[in-house]
Amino acid sequence: MEAREISYWTGSLDKHFFSSAYRALSENRDVEFKPEIRQGLGVVYDLFGIEIPEEKMRYYLERGYMEVVRDISIPACNICGDVCIRPWLVCPECSSTNIEKKDLMVHYDCNYMGSEEEFMQSRPVIYRCPKCGKELKRVGIDYGRPGFGYICRDCRSIFQIPLIWLVCEKGHKNKVDELIIKKYPIYRLSDEVKKLLPIYNIVEDLVRELASHGLRAEGFKYVKGISGTTYTIPIFIDGSPSIIVEFGLSEEIDERYPLMMLIEAIDIPNSIMFLILPHDFKPELESILNPEKIKVIKIHDLENSKDKIIRELITIHSVVMDEES
Repeated sequence: MEAREISYWTGSLDKHFFSSAYRALSENRDVEFKPEIRQGLGVVYDLFGIEIPEEKMRYYLERGYMEVVRDISIPACNICGDVCIRPWLVCPECSSTNIEKKDLMVHYDCNYMGSEEEFMQSRPVIYRCPKCGKELKRVGIDYGRPGFGYICRDCRSIFQIPLIWLVCEKGHKNKVDELIIKKYPIYRLSDEVKKLLPIYNIVEDLVRELASHGLRAEGFKYVKGISGTTYTIPIFIDGSPSIIVEFGLSEEIDERYPLMMLIEAIDIPNSIMFLILPHDFKPELESILNPEKIKVIKIHDLENSKDKIIRELITIHSVVMDEES
């Protein structure tokens, strides 16, 4: 793979997806991503431990990182299309929600029906009709057990099945036959993602080389910032301060990129960022970066710059350690 192609794939994929997809592929795991409903969010997908919205999955699909396996159907509100719906059980007589599910009994003589608790007088069990007061001894003769049912505590109605409304988060009520059906895809990693393997291998090579020089380096480490944001750092060198290595090799880098890197560098405490950039990175964008916090190295291609990166990192690490001493 050419360096230009590696650059494109590195920049356009977020690092969490990149590193997790690599692990899945290296373990020969056929991972499927199924739509799940989250109250307040709608449909999300669990992407290697991080829940993301469906539009993000479409972004991956459009760029060839995902493919659709099949669709599944999810019911939605026929008024607003909301998929976050919940059942709302009410009394069919008075529409009260103050209902209970009970084991029912019926006294044949006076035709009174109620919950078993209403008939139970003592233990060992003695049943007595709460309406006429007669003791009930023989099931099937004095009384019957029609099974479970529902009792409305407001109007005292007894019914086998409550009226069921399906209510969305906006409060719209739907009957089951009024719901609309929405289709959402199940995704899996595409063969195109295998193009990620070379860049991951380069990072692993760098980590191994740094470790051989005595640096405590780790690839694709999750680091939590002061803000609570969790970052996936391509190369993390433990120390005081630590060194975080970021790769900005994509042609998709825009004016927001240096600001994002600056925020990340500030958010991760007691650290210095080592930012690897393309040789033609605009000087006016580079001027935004704080040289005290972010060290920059520019390269033409990653594969042929590994030795240069190693030398720079070892040098910076030595300087930092000397300053701390």
